[in-house]
Amino acid sequence: MSRQFWLGLFLFAVCAFGMDVDSLPVWDPSLLARSNSFVQNSDTAARRDSIETHGYKTVQVTVGDGGTQVDQELRLSITGKLTDSVYVDALLSDVGRRAGDQTTATLREVDQIYFRVESPHYFLHLGDLTWVDSSMGFTGVERASLGAMGGVRGDFGGGYAQVRGVVGTDEVQHYTYTFSGVSGQQLGYSLDGAGNFIAVVPQSETVWLNGVRLTRGRDYLVNYAGGMLDFKGSVLPSFDDEIRVEYDAYENDNIYTLYGAAASYRHPNLYLDVSGFKLENDVDRLKRGVWTDEDYAMLKADRGDEFVRNDTLPPLNRPDRTERMNARVRVQHNQQFYADFELALNRSDSNIVSSQVGGPEGRAFRWFVTTDSTRDLLHFPLAMSVYGNRVQKGFDILQFRGTDLDWNLYGLRDRWDLAYADSSFLDDDLLHDELAMRSRFAREWFGLAQWGYRRNAGEDWNSSRGELGVQHRNRYALGELSLIRISSLQEREMERYQGTANAEYLQGMVRPFGTGDLRFTKIDQDGVEDEVVYGKSSSGFGIFFDRGEIRESVGGRMAKRRGDTYGDEWADSLWASTWVQEANYNSRYFTLSHLLQYERVRTDSSESKNSWLANLDSRFGAEELGVQGNVSYKLGMTEEQIYTAVYKAVAPGTGDVRYDSLTASYIEGVDNGDFVYEGMGRNDSVGAVLSSDAEFDMELRFNPGLALGIREGFLRDVTFGGSYEGEGSDTTGRKIYFPPVNRSQLHRMTSGRMAVEGLVDWQHPSGVSLAYKPGASFDKKLSSISYYETSYSHQFDAGYRINLDHFVGGALLIQENELSAMQEWEWDIYDGSLRYRFDFLQGFFVQPLGRYRTGEGTDGSGYEVGEFDANLWEGALRVGYHKQKKVNSYANFSVVQVDSHGDIIPYQVMAGYNDGRTYRFEFSLSVDINDFFSMGCLYILRFGDAEENVFQKLSTEARAYF
Repeated sequence: MSRQFWLGLFLFAVCAFGMDVDSLPVWDPSLLARSNSFVQNSDTAARRDSIETHGYKTVQVTVGDGGTQVDQELRLSITGKLTDSVYVDALLSDVGRRAGDQTTATLREVDQIYFRVESPHYFLHLGDLTWVDSSMGFTGVERASLGAMGGVRGDFGGGYAQVRGVVGTDEVQHYTYTFSGVSGQQLGYSLDGAGNFIAVVPQSETVWLNGVRLTRGRDYLVNYAGGMLDFKGSVLPSFDDEIRVEYDAYENDNIYTLYGAAASYRHPNLYLDVSGFKLENDVDRLKRGVWTDEDYAMLKADRGDEFVRNDTLPPLNRPDRTERMNARVRVQHNQQFYADFELALNRSDSNIVSSQVGGPEGRAFRWFVTTDSTRDLLHFPLAMSVYGNRVQKGFDILQFRGTDLDWNLYGLRDRWDLAYADSSFLDDDLLHDELAMRSRFAREWFGLAQWGYRRNAGEDWNSSRGELGVQHRNRYALGELSLIRISSLQEREMERYQGTANAEYLQGMVRPFGTGDLRFTKIDQDGVEDEVVYGKSSSGFGIFFDRGEIRESVGGRMAKRRGDTYGDEWADSLWASTWVQEANYNSRYFTLSHLLQYERVRTDSSESKNSWLANLDSRFGAEELGVQGNVSYKLGMTEEQIYTAVYKAVAPGTGDVRYDSLTASYIEGVDNGDFVYEGMGRNDSVGAVLSSDAEFDMELRFNPGLALGIREGFLRDVTFGGSYEGEGSDTTGRKIYFPPVNRSQLHRMTSGRMAVEGLVDWQHPSGVSLAYKPGASFDKKLSSISYYETSYSHQFDAGYRINLDHFVGGALLIQENELSAMQEWEWDIYDGSLRYRFDFLQGFFVQPLGRYRTGEGTDGSGYEVGEFDANLWEGALRVGYHKQKKVNSYANFSVVQVDSHGDIIPYQVMAGYNDGRTYRFEFSLSVDINDFFSMGCLYILRFGDAEENVFQKLSTEARAYF
C-alpha cells in the first residue's frame, strides 16, 4: 500500500480515539518520575502497556413521507500508558453540536477533538485545550482555545524546570460583572445583570463573595447554557453582600488568536517564573468571513470616536490586542526568611487596524519580604514583613487578575474606605506600602501590628490603615481580637475606628462560635460633618455526631448616624437580624438535609421586610418496613426564567413530537411528528424578573401487613399511597411561602403547578390484582399567552395472573379536562381496554387487545356549533420475542375506527386518530450482537380512509462500543 495510506491511517488512529469528556480520568502528575535517574525496562518484550480504548459510534436514519433525517454521534478515545513512562490521552467527539450552540439547561456533549501525550520530560496537547497560567500575582489567565500546546520539563540544577507554550484560536469574550445579593435569594442570579441568554464557556467562571473566592461545585453552580448562578449549601448572600463574577462567553464573529508561553523553576530554596501571552483579534479571518469592505474601511479610518452605522446590523467591535509579560522570583532560607518579587508589563491596542488609535501601556512591580514565614513563628518570637507594589496607569490592574488581589474593589471599600463611587480612580499610577510585625509572646498567644498606606502618584486620594491584634489558638479553639484605625481621603475625608473579634471551638460534640465587628466613622465632605456607627455580629453553636450535624446561629446588623445631614440625635438607618439553621443526618432508614434562613431588615427609607429561604430534602422508611416516603421543600427568591421543553425541528414526519395549534401545546409520542425533544431550556420570551418561588413534593407508601405484622386478610396484601407535587412563582412583589394547594391560590400566582394522586393497590397471592389511582393536576404557565389547564382523572387497573404463561387484565381511565390557551376547551374522556398475554417457547408471546374510547366536549364558545363528540374502537394483536440482553422484537397490527361529530376536535381527545378507519402496523427489532455492537429498527405503516395518504416511517440505528 502507498505511504500516504499508512500516514493517513496513523493520523486517524492518533486523533480519533476519544470518549465522553466527563468519563476521562483526572491526570495525576505524581505518576511522572522526577528523579535524576530513569530506570529503563531491559526486557522490552515484558513491557506493561495499559492502553484503554473507549467510545461508541451511533448512526440513526429515519425515513418519513416528508424526507430523511440522519443523526450520528461519534465518541472515541484512547487513554493510558503507551510505555512505562509515556501516557496518551486522545478524544474525538462528533455529535453535531458546536461549543456555544447549547440551548438546553443540561450541558450536553459538544464537538471536540484533542490529542495529548505526557511523559516525564515532555508533553504535547493538540486540538481543544485550556491555557492556564496562575503562577503570577499580577496576571492570571485561563482561556479555552483550539490549537496546540506543548512543553518540556525535567530535573535541572537540583530543582525541577518546565517550559511550555501555546498557540490557539477561539471565539470567546471575557466579561466581569459585580452586583449585590438579594435577601432570601440563593438561586437564579443572572451573570449579565439583565437576564439575557448567554452561552458561558464551561468552567471558565470565577466567583467571589465579599472578596473571598468560592469553590465551584461546593459553593455554587453555573448553568452555562443560559448564564445563571446558583449558590449552594450555607452560602446565603444578603442585601449588603457583594458578588463578583468573571467568565468567558461564546461570541460568534469575534475571533481571537492566543499566543502564550511560561517557564518555571522549582528548587527547595528558589522559585522562578516567567510567563506572557498575546491575545488579539484575527484580522485576516475577520476580513474573510465577518467584515464587509465598508466595515474594514470604517475601522481603518477610526479615530476613537463612536461608530455610527447606516444599517441595522449589530455594533461593530474594534479589533483589539492585549500583551502581558511577567517575571517572578521567590526565595526562602531554612523555612524562615522569605522574599517574593514580581515585575509585570502590559501593552494594549484598542484598534489594531487603525494607525490613529492605540492603547495604554504600563508596568507593575510587587514585593514581599518577611523574616519568618512560618505560621507559629517557630524560629524566633518576633518577625518583620514588608509588602508593597507600584502600578502604572496603563497596566489595567482589574483585567486578567492574578493571585494577588491587592486592588480588588471590595477590599478597598471594606478595609480602606476607598472605591465607594466607582473604579475610575484606579486608572492612575497606584502605590501601596505596608509594614507588619508579628510576635509570639506566650504559648499559643500571638500578636500583630500592621500599618499600610495607599495613594495615587499625585496624592489626590490616599488611605492609611493601622491594626493591632492578638490571637490565641490551639488544636481545640481559636480566638482573635483586633483594633483598627483607617484614615482616607477621596471624594470625602473619612476616619474610621474599628474593632473585630471572633472565637470558635474546633473540637468536641458541642462547638460554640461567635464573631463581631463594630465601626465608628467620621465623614467630612465639603465641610458637612457626619458620624456613622455600624456593627454586625453572629453567634451560635454546632452539634456534631457520627451520622450528622446541627448548626444554629443568630446574627444582626445595625447602623446609626448623626451630624449636619441627619441631626444631632442618633437615628437608625439600618437594622437587620438573621437566623440560620442547618441540619444533616444520614442513616439506613432516615436521611435529612435541611437549611433555613430568616432575615428581617428595616431601613430609614422603607418599612420592615421579611425574607425566608428554605431547602429541605428527607427520605424515611424502607420497603421491608412497610412505610417509606420522601419530602422535599424549597423556598426563596430567584431571577431564573421559567424552564420549558425545547423541541428541535426535523424533517417532516420523521419526529415523534407535533405541535397542536388548537391547544398551543407540543404532544409527544406521535407517529408523524415534526419535532424531537432536546431538553429543558429557558423561556426567554417572558423576560427575567425577580420572583418569589416555593416548591413542595411529598410521596408516601404504607403497607399494613409489613408495618403491623398482619399475616392474613385484606390488610396483608394492600398498599396505600399518595403523592403531592406543587410549585408556585409570583413576580408581582408578593412573597409566597408555600405552593398552591387549591385552585384559587394557583390563580393568584404568576405561574404554578400542583398535582395530587392517590393509590390503593391490592396484590393477592392467588394472582389477582386491583389498583385505583385518583388524581388531579392544575397547571398555570407564564408565557406569551395565558395558559391554564385542569385535569381530573380516575384510573382502574385489574389483572389476574393465571400462571407463569397466562395473564389477563383490564384498565379503565376516566378523565375530565379544561384548557385555556389560544381559546377555551373542555372535554371528557372514557377509555377502557382488555388484554390477554400468552408466553410460550421461552421468550415468545402473543397479546390480543381490545379498546374502546369515547370523548365529548366543547370549544368554550357557548354555541352548539362548538360542541363535539367522538368514539374510538380498536382491535390489536401483538406478537413478539424477548431474550434478555440479546433480542427484543415485536410486531403489532391494529385496526382503529373513529366516528366523530363536530368541526374541530383537539388532538388529545382521540389520541391523534381522525374520523374513519385507520390500519396501523408497527414492527420493532433490537439486537445486541455482542457486548460491543447492537442494532435496531422501527417501522410504522398507517393507511386507511381516515388517513390523507399512506404513511410510512422507518428508523434504523446501529451502535458500536469500543
